[in-house]
Amino acid sequence: MKKYLKLLVGIQIIFFAFACNKENTNAVANSTASNANGVQAFNIYLTDGPIWNDTVNLDIKLVEAKLDTSMHKDDDHFGDNDADSLNDLKHKDDFGHWDTLNFTPNIYNVAALRNGIDQLLATGNIKGTLRKVRITLGSNNTIIDSGITYPLINRGKYVYADIHANHHQKDSVNQAAQALWLDFDLFRSIKKINGSYYLLPFLKPFSNENFASLQGTVLPVDARPIITVYNTTDTSYGLPNKAGFYKIRGIKQGTYSINFKASNGYKDTTINNLVLTNGKLTNLNNITLHK
Repeated sequence: MKKYLKLLVGIQIIFFAFACNKENTNAVANSTASNANGVQAFNIYLTDGPIWNDTVNLDIKLVEAKLDTSMHKDDDHFGDNDADSLNDLKHKDDFGHWDTLNFTPNIYNVAALRNGIDQLLATGNIKGTLRKVRITLGSNNTIIDSGITYPLINRGKYVYADIHANHHQKDSVNQAAQALWLDFDLFRSIKKINGSYYLLPFLKPFSNENFASLQGTVLPVDARPIITVYNTTDTSYGLPNKAGFYKIRGIKQGTYSINFKASNGYKDTTINNLVLTNGKLTNLNNITLHK
């Protein structure tokens, strides 16, 4: 799951969101089918590749979608290969135009969106092929560590997610589902350097139809394992909640190993040859870690 984010340094402040916390794998309640003009309702949800910290507040100002209505809108081989620096300089180019979606600017605790919890961020009626999503961050980003609030230093203004809308792409997002999830992978996105915290956003887009999901329970809860789902090409992370439950979404279809890297004196455990299938939620039998 690489190559989903491009970060650009900028100068201004903006972002977005529409509040509605829920666990919902088919949350398209406000969507309708495309009408005769090719316009369809579309929802964007935010979720989190988790971090141990309970609070990571992101100042979200604006969300935009880049829509391709040109003659090659149905062919992902054209993709959106223009540089993001060009995206910031003009409203449209050969690969589409930018539309602002419906949103409510706010500060959101992204760390709370873990283990299947997501938040409806933006909605809109779009026409054309979705090529990119652009999020604009403000300056009031913070992280709480051991009860102390630290500024989360963001070197850029924009966060990009590249979208492949057609089914023939191995990492495709099924636009027919009319919903897109953006996994703000905090585990990879936050770095502590010389006592300061930096935000280097790593964003992974997925749809439930075209990606696999995994859930289960790992005990005892004081083992506090880091869960890594990996094969030779892709890696995803998860952290159990206080009851030991975990849920990891947006996994590419394939055969994986799952490693439970334990703490507090418990032994690590690895399970191999687990097959994960697009559109399917796989339940892993309860895992018990031992000392």
